[in-house]
Amino acid sequence: MDERRLTDTECALYGTKSCALLNMPDCEKCPLKGRIADPAIHDDLRLFCNLQPEGSIAQLFESETCTLCKEEPKGKPSCFAVFDMAHTEPKKLATRKWLSKNETGFMVPLQFACCSKCRRRILLSSYLPLITPIVLLLITLPLVLPEHMAQGLRKVAMWLPLAIVAFAIIGGYAIGKVLSVLYRRKCESSMYVDVRTHPFVDAMTEKGWRPLFNDRQAHIAFTKKRIDKGLGSAPGTVYEMPDWKENGAENEISD
Repeated sequence: MDERRLTDTECALYGTKSCALLNMPDCEKCPLKGRIADPAIHDDLRLFCNLQPEGSIAQLFESETCTLCKEEPKGKPSCFAVFDMAHTEPKKLATRKWLSKNETGFMVPLQFACCSKCRRRILLSSYLPLITPIVLLLITLPLVLPEHMAQGLRKVAMWLPLAIVAFAIIGGYAIGKVLSVLYRRKCESSMYVDVRTHPFVDAMTEKGWRPLFNDRQAHIAFTKKRIDKGLGSAPGTVYEMPDWKENGAENEISD
């Protein structure tokens, strides 16, 4: 185990798989600092491990190739696409806020190793509904702002200048949504534009996990440096450690 976490030997989690799964940089930053560890914590974290698909979520951020590419050769990761998922278990978690602020139970970030090309495609498909009305507005403003142009339009109809601006905004947004859908369909053959269609997310869903935000748009955040502390950030070697035992002996971590 990382020696940075082995600073408080009085902690009931010291040297255990539970401590390794919490993956805190040191005891000072651990959410359980100064508390008497509830034995049920081991049960909760054992359940968390059992709710992981084969290979654990660590395989996503430890991958040496882009996990969103479908075609070979896959790109080299340059960032991480973070997608949050939640589970209704353990239901008793509402009384233990150290693990999650969400009363639905476990909440973990899926950190997909992502190449620059996939990142650019996802961002473009997300921003098209915003970019298109801005472009149309920039095109139409010169037609309605100059007084001589506005007067000519008002001679046709008093509401015409306002209608042009409204069309640029509302119509541009609608056009952007359509372009976004078409662009996503074009990219789907070579990458997972919507991470909710990723096989690993399907495996998580089979285990009872659900996206934290259940709406039409997948909420993705991109980071250069991955989240390296907290539940769901432990390396894959932690999940391969022996399961917890009643006496805790098999759960100890050797130096």
